[in-house]
Amino acid sequence: MIPVLNWVKGKLRGMVFERSRLGVEQNRFILYELKRINESLRYHLLCDRNLRGVDQLQMQTRSSFDYQWADFHAGVAMSDDQVFMSQIQRQICNMTDLPAEWFSGKVVADVGCGAGRFTYGLLSMGALVTACDQSESGLRQTSELCREFSDRLLTKRIDLLEWQEVECFDLVFCFGVVHHTGNTYLAIKNVAQKVKSGGRLFMMVYGFPETLPDFIEVNSYEELRQKVRELSLEARRRFLVEQFGPRLAHGWFDAVSPSINDLLSFGEVATLLRSLGFQGIKRTMSGRNHHLVADKI
Repeated sequence: MIPVLNWVKGKLRGMVFERSRLGVEQNRFILYELKRINESLRYHLLCDRNLRGVDQLQMQTRSSFDYQWADFHAGVAMSDDQVFMSQIQRQICNMTDLPAEWFSGKVVADVGCGAGRFTYGLLSMGALVTACDQSESGLRQTSELCREFSDRLLTKRIDLLEWQEVECFDLVFCFGVVHHTGNTYLAIKNVAQKVKSGGRLFMMVYGFPETLPDFIEVNSYEELRQKVRELSLEARRRFLVEQFGPRLAHGWFDAVSPSINDLLSFGEVATLLRSLGFQGIKRTMSGRNHHLVADKI
């Protein structure tokens, strides 16, 4: 009986500790969010568009990605990572919930292609791909990476918040983009308009934290974001390389350098997509961030 009681006591202590730690991390998250909201409101009330308003945050975020794709796109899970690229087809299939043979001859848009790692994977499975990005640097890197498939590749510079034309793609692939725009719902709507009836949408969207590990992860990003916010992009790069090494620094730069990083729940994304004419909405991978597919009615 005593060993059982000791086991129960140990479990209870562990539960109390985890709940206490969860409360601490939730409070840290709330304080970070409150600080961000208050700062945004103060600049809004100042009514000076030359200072740090939404336009400036969008400009900083776009500049950060342009710098990243021009000169800082090597590292783990990037196109120079041979292990990652050897598995890129399987990863795309897992994320989109489609078999590799489906892609041959399909018309696909890679919206927010960055330096082209997923564009390469889509092309390597036989798709005809329009690679879209706001960054000229990213589009140049994509063209260079995918030059062996140039006969099936079109690059297109876009502003996702202005790109409101209806298109007819079999698949629209959009990894880690809409939450960096400053108007996430409009970005999702504009991405969704590119999917033809009967086509499929894939998106990866930053997820709102729910569990203790989620809050710890998000808070670690925000803490680091505050440390580098006054540094130039080059100084941020040097700082992150010193902190994490050259192979991991890119991932941290991607996570903390852009000013705009919206966090959404799966439920709100699914509700929006249903209102835009999608069904079969589901997550295809586990984790805090939402890897989801939806089929256009």
